[in-house]
Amino acid sequence: MWSRRSSKYRTMPHGRCLVCDHDLGGSRYPGLLQCSACGFITADADLSNDDLAALYSEKYFSGEEYSDYVADKHTIQRNFRNRIKVLLRYVAEPGSKRLFEIGSAYGFFLDVARQSFKEVAGIDISSAAAAHARSSLGLRVSEGDFLNHDLNGQVDVACMWDTIEHLAHPDRYIEKLAAHMPPRAKIAITTGDIGSWLARRRGPKWRQIHPPTHLHYFTRGTLERLLNRYGFTVRYCGYDGAYRSMDMMASILLKVRRKREPLYNMLKKTGLLSLDVKLNLFDIIYLIAEKQPHTTP
Repeated sequence: MWSRRSSKYRTMPHGRCLVCDHDLGGSRYPGLLQCSACGFITADADLSNDDLAALYSEKYFSGEEYSDYVADKHTIQRNFRNRIKVLLRYVAEPGSKRLFEIGSAYGFFLDVARQSFKEVAGIDISSAAAAHARSSLGLRVSEGDFLNHDLNGQVDVACMWDTIEHLAHPDRYIEKLAAHMPPRAKIAITTGDIGSWLARRRGPKWRQIHPPTHLHYFTRGTLERLLNRYGFTVRYCGYDGAYRSMDMMASILLKVRRKREPLYNMLKKTGLLSLDVKLNLFDIIYLIAEKQPHTTP
């Protein structure tokens, strides 16, 4: 079930699993490959940095994936406050710690996190998003590929919120983080769980399946195995749900997917779309893992 922009990214169905290095083969999901050993599922695609940069242009945040990401800041930060509340249970003395976010977008999480941590910084492939984080919020957010980024020291806490599924090589990201994190450092990740009841029930129609923006599909088991490979042990696993603005949901459903903008405009006039609702379909996993001592990535 490839998106309208996916045809240029198709490749031959072959390769190795980034979780366990076994062969990839066919799956029940059109356009996706599955590991014959651990069951990890990934898109039949190979994207360059230029391809990724093109996908995550300013339009991605204002019309393609989100109706208006910046306008939804209040709801987005409401979710980030809940996530950081959980994260802080596992971080001792955060006021002395350095936090780094991969996929920091417009800086809304870092804006919240700097209230608790000594230092926060991030990186995003979107030039527009990184520029907004720097100019509007005064944050240290770089534009580019994390694999080529100089971390300039160790990282005590690393976050990837709904990001790991977008990365061309998430295993290399975990490997690099592990090499720059001291023992007991934490990594926090949220991503869709293709092993959840809803994902299995929906099959190829599960809402999280939309390559080429979503390239990788983890279960708790495959994500934990990837983290274990680089010296991390899972300390928390939850399905916490998230607030969604009615305006954002209606815009995506009616304007973007069904092209029914007049109906969206009519609903907006009623004022109902100004509300937030908390949804938990138990298919978005939240993992916090700890770097173990005496491990070599």
